[in-house]
Amino acid sequence: MAKKIKVAIFGGSFDPFHNGHKQVIEGLVKLNRFDQIIIMPLGLAPHKNKYMTPASYRYEMTRLGIRDIPEVILSDYEVNRPGQYSYTIDTIDYYKQKISNEHIYNELKTISNKKSFKNKKSAKIDTYHLSRLQNVKVKINLVYGSDALDTIESWYEPEKIMKRAKLLICRRGNEDINHMNQRADYLRKKYHAKIDFFEIEETDISSTKLREKLKQDKKQKNKLPVSVCKYIKNNKIYVFNDDMAQLSREQLVQLAIYEKEVKRNVSRSRLNHSLNVMQYAVHLARVHNFDLMKAATTGILHDIAKSMKLEKQYRFAKKTGKLSPLNKNIAHGPAGAWYIHKYLGVEDPEILDALVYHTTSRKRMTKLDQIIFLADKLEYGRPFENLKTIRETAEVDLDLAMQMCLDEVKIALKRNRKKGHPETLAARKYLRKS
Repeated sequence: MAKKIKVAIFGGSFDPFHNGHKQVIEGLVKLNRFDQIIIMPLGLAPHKNKYMTPASYRYEMTRLGIRDIPEVILSDYEVNRPGQYSYTIDTIDYYKQKISNEHIYNELKTISNKKSFKNKKSAKIDTYHLSRLQNVKVKINLVYGSDALDTIESWYEPEKIMKRAKLLICRRGNEDINHMNQRADYLRKKYHAKIDFFEIEETDISSTKLREKLKQDKKQKNKLPVSVCKYIKNNKIYVFNDDMAQLSREQLVQLAIYEKEVKRNVSRSRLNHSLNVMQYAVHLARVHNFDLMKAATTGILHDIAKSMKLEKQYRFAKKTGKLSPLNKNIAHGPAGAWYIHKYLGVEDPEILDALVYHTTSRKRMTKLDQIIFLADKLEYGRPFENLKTIRETAEVDLDLAMQMCLDEVKIALKRNRKKGHPETLAARKYLRKS
């Protein structure tokens, strides 16, 4: 008899992750019918043309929102495919194979540790057990809201989706139950679709309306898990949405590819900082009529070398031939510039120089230099004091904001009995004279 592994996959943009999403997940757990419940933030969606918040923000909001629900698994499968569309059929096939392989591996590992197995002829035992273990069926249930019943026919390869997975539809008391049943019957008849419903509490939460409120930095405590609300507030995730939405779809895809590269190289907190710098840099670029993509690229990549071993940072930094003398606090700048040129193919000298000098500043800074330096120091996740006035100044005068920021740096260095880097001293002197 085949071993059946029942899996529920609840995917969505989770932009933001709100209490309505959490209700669905808690409802799935209460059903007590699944071996695995997988929560999957959406990557690049072929059916979504509107701007979507960067994947790592959405993934982190989801992680925070479900961290008190130990029965579920958070997946980064789709967000780890930047530049590639997240087709549902691909996700089904991937998890059928992955879960089947994991089951076989774990069972073989258990069997191989038994004394009875070790005392018999391994070749015969392997063949026997493999024939049994490979007889496993992974049953995928795709969890959606009722709107999926109306839209699924427009998805990529809907026939295959409904053949290989069951649809598990959330049904709320305030929805048109008759229409839902009619659509379900239609899909069952035309595609032989397997469709079940499960009841969850009514909610009036709209992700679109939530984003509009959050863009205005308005609190939405009653509609978001507390940890998610705090995360959004501390990092001003939605405040710069309108600025980011000015970038083209192609540019946003490229930034998602860079985001994945940064994610691969740095810690979660450093990735979050890099996203904050990117968004704030884009905002300043828009305010000061500068190239948004240059600002975004430099912002997301500026700390890509920060977590490298120090010896490697020095080695890469010296290859640029810039920023001397080096020290452990600034080597990641030129090291990152060399890294993105060598491995990511970034050739724009303005972007590379902005990375080199983003910690020190320099004499005769370019507008991009200033935007990145200020975004790095002023992004809202920073715990520093006295930033409000500098932020207000940066909206109208980058030179003056730089002076104010460098004055704060001088005070901090003096407090810690440290001298500023020669490039920083030169920048302060130049700005005072200009």
